[in-house]
Amino acid sequence: MRMIKKALTVLMAVSLLVLSALPALAATDSGVTETVTTDSNTVQDRGDVRDNGGDKGKVELKTKKTAAVVEGDTAWVAFSWKAKGTDATDFRIVAKTENDGVTIAYPVNTGSYSSLMDNDTLSASEIDFTSLRISVPYGSRKVKLKITATWLQNGENQKKEYKVTVPVARFRGDDIAQATKDAGSVSAADPAWLEVEWTGLAPLLNDVEITVDGPRGAVITYPADRTFTSLYYNNSLEDGETDVARFLVDATALPPGSYSLKVEVSYTRAGRANSATGEFSFEVTG
Repeated sequence: MRMIKKALTVLMAVSLLVLSALPALAATDSGVTETVTTDSNTVQDRGDVRDNGGDKGKVELKTKKTAAVVEGDTAWVAFSWKAKGTDATDFRIVAKTENDGVTIAYPVNTGSYSSLMDNDTLSASEIDFTSLRISVPYGSRKVKLKITATWLQNGENQKKEYKVTVPVARFRGDDIAQATKDAGSVSAADPAWLEVEWTGLAPLLNDVEITVDGPRGAVITYPADRTFTSLYYNNSLEDGETDVARFLVDATALPPGSYSLKVEVSYTRAGRANSATGEFSFEVTG
């Protein structure tokens, strides 16, 4: 009998050791029981989404600092990502910032979020990128973004926040440039519409107004009987955009020949008034 009791005692001790080595069981909201352990052998309450904000995460953000955006400009900014271990599917990000005047937009095909360039899956060890369209006001020096990424990995919904800095470069140089030198031609017998073209160099110019000073004897008239003309598309000019301004010239008092027009462009940049001048040639035909 003493030998049987001793054997039972040993058997119970071994059973306790085996049970203590097993991981704890936690029930998810979906009703499926999952095995979840941590380094301290405690149970984690995961719920539907696991927040990886406190660890290294299973998706790594490779971009900590992006390419610079010029103040006053709008640009697409890329962020590189790499999956660790296994594929990360249904990957998407949203972003926010506390910087005043900064706006964030997403690709048209996703709308309220951004996903990967190739598709929404980040294969294990693959590097792909997402993009955000960021508008930066004049006077900004850097933009701090808080990016929230969500994805599905190993059958679990994952979520993590990342912090990224977007540098902002100062704009330096001319605001606007004369795009052409020739305004066209007008008959000495009939008035005609001439046009001048301008190209924006600064990120954004607003309230563009153009006045023309012609040779003695030429009569300049602006559209809608205004005291100025403006651009054809609207009264704003973006970086790299070229637009045209038209005005009516009556040259009946001028003999045929070549003449010049002095043109002044006034505009606002970041709310401040500025101006530029140019000179265009035109022909009076008989």
